Amino acid sequence: MAGTRKGVIEWIIAWLSSSVILLIKKQHILWVYGYAGCGKSAIAQEISEQVQDGGRLLATFFFCRNAGDRSKIGRLPNTLASQMATSLPDTIPFIQAAVNAEPELLQVKSPFSLSARLQRLVYKPFKAAASQASLAKLFRSTPYLIIIDGLDECDDKEGVQEFITTTLKFFKKHPSIPLRILITSRVEQHIHSCLAADSGVILKDLADHCSRDDIVEFVRVVFEAETRSNPVIQAYMRQNGSWPSRIDSEKLVDHIGGSFIFAATLFKFIFQGSGSPGDCTTPLDRFPLALTIDPGLDGLYSATLARSEHISHFSDVISTITLLKRPLSISAIAELLGIQTHEVVRVLIDLQAVIQVPGTDDAPVTFYHTSLRDFLTNKSRSEQFFVRPSFHMRLCTLCVDCQLKIYRQTPKIGPRHSRLTAAAQYSFDHDYTTHWRLAGEVKVEAEAVPELYKLIQLRRNMLKVLPDPDRHWSLYALGWALESLFDHSKSVSQLEEAISMHREALNLRPHPHPDRHWSLYNLGCALKALFDHSKSVSHIEEAISAHREALDLRPHPHPNRHRSLYYLGLAFYSHFMETGSTRHFDEAVSLSREALTHHLPIPSSRSNALVWLVAYLIPQYVKTQFTDDLDEAITYTHELFDEHFIEGHERRGWVLENLRSQLQLRFNVTGNQDDLDEILKLEEEIIALGLAIFLSSSLDTSRR
Repeated sequence: MAGTRKGVIEWIIAWLSSSVILLIKKQHILWVYGYAGCGKSAIAQEISEQVQDGGRLLATFFFCRNAGDRSKIGRLPNTLASQMATSLPDTIPFIQAAVNAEPELLQVKSPFSLSARLQRLVYKPFKAAASQASLAKLFRSTPYLIIIDGLDECDDKEGVQEFITTTLKFFKKHPSIPLRILITSRVEQHIHSCLAADSGVILKDLADHCSRDDIVEFVRVVFEAETRSNPVIQAYMRQNGSWPSRIDSEKLVDHIGGSFIFAATLFKFIFQGSGSPGDCTTPLDRFPLALTIDPGLDGLYSATLARSEHISHFSDVISTITLLKRPLSISAIAELLGIQTHEVVRVLIDLQAVIQVPGTDDAPVTFYHTSLRDFLTNKSRSEQFFVRPSFHMRLCTLCVDCQLKIYRQTPKIGPRHSRLTAAAQYSFDHDYTTHWRLAGEVKVEAEAVPELYKLIQLRRNMLKVLPDPDRHWSLYALGWALESLFDHSKSVSQLEEAISMHREALNLRPHPHPDRHWSLYNLGCALKALFDHSKSVSHIEEAISAHREALDLRPHPHPNRHRSLYYLGLAFYSHFMETGSTRHFDEAVSLSREALTHHLPIPSSRSNALVWLVAYLIPQYVKTQFTDDLDEAITYTHELFDEHFIEGHERRGWVLENLRSQLQLRFNVTGNQDDLDEILKLEEEIIALGLAIFLSSSLDTSRR
C-alpha cells in the first residue's frame, strides 16, 4: 500500500543508484526475504515502477504458483531477453545472433540447459552491449536492474538453483558489469542454501524492517475508506465518537504484527464478515472478535476453514481449487466434480475471508494469497485440512470422466475444442500433462488405488468411442495406468495388458510415422518392468530391441535421444546382471557415457544418468582394478555431491557415503594425501548428519 515500507524502498533505491564503477567492490544481488504477507511483492512492484521511470529497469519476472508459465522457470530466459531488447535496444543484434546460431535456445523444452539459455539470451548479450559504452559514460551511469519476484513460487526447485548458480558465476566472472538483480522470496531451503552463504549477495530480512508506522498507516487508510461508505459506522460515530477508539486501534496494530496479508484478511473479516445471507453482524460486532483470531496465518486459515468442513463436498471442493493447474469458475468446478453449482457455493460462502468467491458462477475462484495453498499442501501445518498429492489421481479421473461424456455424445467424432465448456476444455488440457504426471511423482498411495481402478475402467470405455486418430493416445494412457497399478499390486496380468496396449499403439504407428519412437520407447519400458518381475531373458531382449529401434529414430540432436540412451543402457545392464554377458555391460557403460554428453532437459535426468554410470563403473573397477574406471566414477560422484545432491537433499547421505568409499578405494592404492583429507571432511559431515553407522570399521588406522 502507498505510504508503507518507505524506509526499505529508499534503501533499495540507494543501493541501485550507486555509480556503476563502485560495483567492482559491491554485491550485485539483493535478496529481500520474509514470511508470507509481509509485503515483498508490493516492494518489488514499487521498485519496478520507480526504476522504470528512471529508464534503468532492464526486465522483470513475477513468479506465481499454479499460474501456468508464471510458475515455471522455463520461460524466464525468453521473457528477460524480450524485455531487455525493449529496454536496451543495443542488445538486439547480440540476441539475434545467438538465436540464429542456435534456434532451439528459444524452446522452453530445449535441449539446452537453463544455464546455457540464460547465458546466451540474457547475460552475454547484455555484457556485449555494455562493453560498447564509453568509460566516461560508465562512470556517470547507474546500473540496470532485473527484478525476480516470488522466486519461492516457482515449481521447479532444481531450475531455481540452476538460475541462482549461473547468475552468481556470471557476476564473479564479470564484477564490473553494470547490472544488479533484486530477488524477493520467502525463505525456502533450496533458495537459502544458494544465496545466504555467497559473499556476492546482500540479504535483507523484512522482519528487521517492518515499521509499526507502516501498519498504523495501513489501518488508518482502510478504516477511513470503509467508514465513508458504511452508514452503520457513521451513525455509531455521530453518537459515540471515533471508531475504533485509540486504545482499540493500538490493540489491532499490535495484534497484526508485521503481516500485511494478515491485516488484509482481518479487514475482510471485520468489514465483510462471512458473506453468507444469515450473517447479520456488523463491523462493530466483528471488531472485538477479530482481536481473538490467532495472529499466525495458519491459525487464521484453520479457523476459517473450520466453518465449512462439515458441509458436503468440502474436501473435494477445497482440494480441487488447491491443485487445479489454472483457476476455474464455480460452475466449472461443479461440472468437473459432478455436483450442483449451489453445492460448491455452499462450501465457499463462509470462506470469503481467505478465498476470492466471485459474484457470478462463471468467474474464476482464487485464493487471496498463495500462502493458503502452501498451508493446505503441508500436512504438519494444515492437519485435517491437508490436501494430499494423491488427489491429483482423483482430478485425473474426473477429467477423463468429463472427456468420456463428451465423446459419448458423438461417438467416433472428435469434439471441437472451442465449443467445449470450461470444465471440458480443462479436462482435455490437463488430465495427463498435469494431474497424471503429478500423481506419478509420488508412489501411488493406498487410498488412491480405488481411483486408479476407476481411471483404468474409464480409459477402457474411452477406447470404445474414440475416433481412430485419437486411439493411439488413449492406448498409451491406459498402458501407463496399468503399469502404475502393477507397481502397487504386482499382478502380472495388469502388466501384460499394459504391454498389449503398447503393442497395439505401436501397430497404429508403422514406419515412418514421426511418433513411432514414442511407441517403441513405451513398449521397451513396459517389457523391462516385466523382466524385472519374471527374469525371463526373452523379455529383456525384446526390451533392448524396442529401445534400440527407438534410439535409431532419435538421432542427434533429437530432444529425447538421452531418454533412449539411458533406458537402453539400463536394459543392457539388466541383461548383463542376468547372463553375465560382458558385451552387454560394455554397451551399458558406453550408452550412459553418451547420455551425459547431451543437454539433458532437467537436472534430475542428468543425476539419474550419473548414478547409474557410477553403479556400472565401481563393480567394474573392483573386478578389473583398472584405475581409470575408479577415477571416472569419482569424477561423476563429485558432480552429484557438488551440484545435484547438495546439502539438505534427501540423497545427501547416499552421495556422502559413496564418495567417501570411492576415495577410500583410491587412497588404499595411491596413498594420496588429498584423498585422505577429503575423506576426513566427508566423515565429519556424515557424523553431523547422524549417519556414522555408514562409516567402515576397517578404515586404515594410520589415518587417525
